[in-house]
Amino acid sequence: MLNEYHLKFLRLFNGRGVRFLVIGGQARFAYHGIATRDLDIWADISLENRPALEECLVEWKMEHPVHTLADFSRPLPLRPKVQIKFPDADAWFMRPNGEPAEILVQDGIDVLTSIGEADFKSHYERATTMVIDRLSIPFLAAEDIEAISGVR
Repeated sequence: MLNEYHLKFLRLFNGRGVRFLVIGGQARFAYHGIATRDLDIWADISLENRPALEECLVEWKMEHPVHTLADFSRPLPLRPKVQIKFPDADAWFMRPNGEPAEILVQDGIDVLTSIGEADFKSHYERATTMVIDRLSIPFLAAEDIEAISGVR
């Protein structure tokens, strides 16, 4: 179910070594085949991961400046309970073949910095890595999906 926009974003994160987990509907889809459209990511905001995460978010904003009106001045507000949405209105992006494609808000990406009181590190250690389009992507463990659903 990951679209080209999602995959491009995940390639950026993988390329910079950002620790994250795919959660929400995409994680459910990976295990149970239940369709979804958006991509929810839980990003590690630890001091070790923050520089790479910030670099990726700023680079994405620079490459796609109309995809969010949020201020990406450094340092970014990477603290618990922050959600960053791409795009925050319907927008266009370039496909790998150079053709423009529309990305709707409901097909976009939500980056979450926390999920309630859940500990990122322990969930990351239990993650299942799946290879999709030659990308190794960490997904929230199947047994953790229901436990954190609805907790934001």
